[in-house]
Amino acid sequence: MRLLILLAWLLVAAPCVRAAEPLTNFNVVLLQPSAVLEERVPSIDAMAEYIKAVEAASREAVIASGAKQSVGGFIVVAVRPELRSNVWLDFDSLLDLELRKQLITKVKAVKPFEARKGPVVFALKVATWNGKESKRTAPFPPEWKGVTRSGTPLEVGDLVESIWED
Repeated sequence: MRLLILLAWLLVAAPCVRAAEPLTNFNVVLLQPSAVLEERVPSIDAMAEYIKAVEAASREAVIASGAKQSVGGFIVVAVRPELRSNVWLDFDSLLDLELRKQLITKVKAVKPFEARKGPVVFALKVATWNGKESKRTAPFPPEWKGVTRSGTPLEVGDLVESIWED
């Protein structure tokens, strides 16, 4: 009888048990004002497809790294005219080195959409392996720290241009 009760409970409870997801995307954070994005993004559909491809590449990277680290943060992406892109990571704790390498490599390998008149900058707010969502609302990768002009913060597109490395 106990076995039947246990089996019945498992059948009912099984759909509630979820496997850990390699990557959870909480949202997309647009890091520039609407007016800038409207000027620089000729096709919203192309940008949306690119964001989906970046998310898929990020998921593949988490799996390929072999790291089972649970951490929340941001994958920051900039797309320049001439189909060029760059990636920065800003997570709440240090990332496993292989995970970091895989994320940057796989996201950079995604063919970007066509931007015009300057860079388009956004971030995916994500967590790996059921990690907690970052409490921060926007990223500020370590590479961006200390980059200012005359002591005043730069607009994010200008900031990205000032530190861009191909």
